[in-house]
Amino acid sequence: MPQLTEGSILMNRIALAAVTAVGISAVILAPHAHAQLPNLGGNQTGQTTTGGLMGGMAGMAGIPSVGSASTGNIAGILDYCLSQNAVSSSSGHSVVSSLTSQGNVAASSDYQKGLDGSLQTGSGKSIGLSSLSQPLKQRVCSAALKRGQALIN
Repeated sequence: MPQLTEGSILMNRIALAAVTAVGISAVILAPHAHAQLPNLGGNQTGQTTTGGLMGGMAGMAGIPSVGSASTGNIAGILDYCLSQNAVSSSSGHSVVSSLTSQGNVAASSDYQKGLDGSLQTGSGKSIGLSSLSQPLKQRVCSAALKRGQALIN
């Protein structure tokens, strides 16, 4: 067994203190990071987000959830995505047409918000797609297309 010297004991204590500080920082900062960087999974619990750090960092953390968006909002977002060339026009137009023919979808306020690029993520929260980087916007638009296809099937 190696012999512990006073120097090695000190180095072990410093290393332990550094690891503890990083762990505590992660626990303290994690809720704030989640509020700023919504995920792909379920409902977003953060504040209304318009971009900021998301353009560069959200790609690593996931994309804003489309799971809680209404049919009208998905249809409007897809229309917005088509106008931004961020989704395939052949499948996008077909899905938008199918969705907007359902009930009062095209007349809904959620559809209008989607046309403006505002993704409604649930609980009154929204994300402005215009402030996202093009690659992240394309990922959100692809997710919205898949959600729209699921809504019409």
